[in-house]
Amino acid sequence: MIIGIDISKQSFDAAWMADKKVHHQRFDYTDEGMGTFLARTPREAHYVMEATGIYHARLALRLHASGRRVTVVNPLVIKSFAQMRLSRAKSDKADAERIRQYGEQHALLPWAPTSPDILELQQAQSWLDDLIRERTRLTNRQETCAHPPQTSPFVLQQMAAQRRHLDTQIKECEQHLTVTVKKSFPELYARLLTIPALGPKTAMELIVVTHGFSRFDDIKALCAYIGVSPTTFRSGTSVKGKGTIAKMGQGRMRQLLYLCSWTAKRCNPACRDLYDRLKASGKPPKVINIAIAHKLVRQAFAVATQNVPYSAAFA
Repeated sequence: MIIGIDISKQSFDAAWMADKKVHHQRFDYTDEGMGTFLARTPREAHYVMEATGIYHARLALRLHASGRRVTVVNPLVIKSFAQMRLSRAKSDKADAERIRQYGEQHALLPWAPTSPDILELQQAQSWLDDLIRERTRLTNRQETCAHPPQTSPFVLQQMAAQRRHLDTQIKECEQHLTVTVKKSFPELYARLLTIPALGPKTAMELIVVTHGFSRFDDIKALCAYIGVSPTTFRSGTSVKGKGTIAKMGQGRMRQLLYLCSWTAKRCNPACRDLYDRLKASGKPPKVINIAIAHKLVRQAFAVATQNVPYSAAFA
């Protein structure tokens, strides 16, 4: 039996098939509501839900802890499934049934909870990203206030104080991330740093994004997730425009790799060869740098999955 679950902040809807009839029920998203849900559904069922930010995690953990089979699906996959079926209904009940139908028709990968170490790194990294965005906004505001004919000294003083506070928080957060990575993934972190041009921040971010390189078995999937895979618009003999880089991935990770590419084309042999070849063929600098970033991801994947330090033999 497949049970489709649509989760919101205060409740969740479940849909399942029994006696050739679709059943639907809504439960409160509380400990008592989850307990009632577990009591009314068979242990051998397979529970399928969308990844809904932080909301799905509590129910997924409860189901997993009770020995139930759980699958968490990317919402874009469910959306694409609905579009293929020309499904227009949009309600919690309809969404739960749509997720159930997806589960009936597709192979389902088992979900397992994220390890405490990775969870700590994810939350610290997310907080760091928020702090950096806030500092960028403040910097832009400071630059704007520097030009008007008359700017309040009080406001400028407040901005300067906030900037110092943000700088301190960012530094502390980066230190915490570094200590946590070195403690939880000491060997992996050290191996990644053997790759020429790959710095500590990039190595740390790679570990966080990939869950210690446990999330991806396929290098192509990892490159697509990060956003360093080229895309081509082609139909038959027609090619519409130049190939571009898919920007649906991890923006910060891609930015760090892009910065690394400037150094890699000088000190990383494989990247230097790639740079010379692409430059000779007339490729623009941005395309070359993204190709080098792609190469760095491949080298990191090889170092992580083969449990060996960097070697010039890595293509």
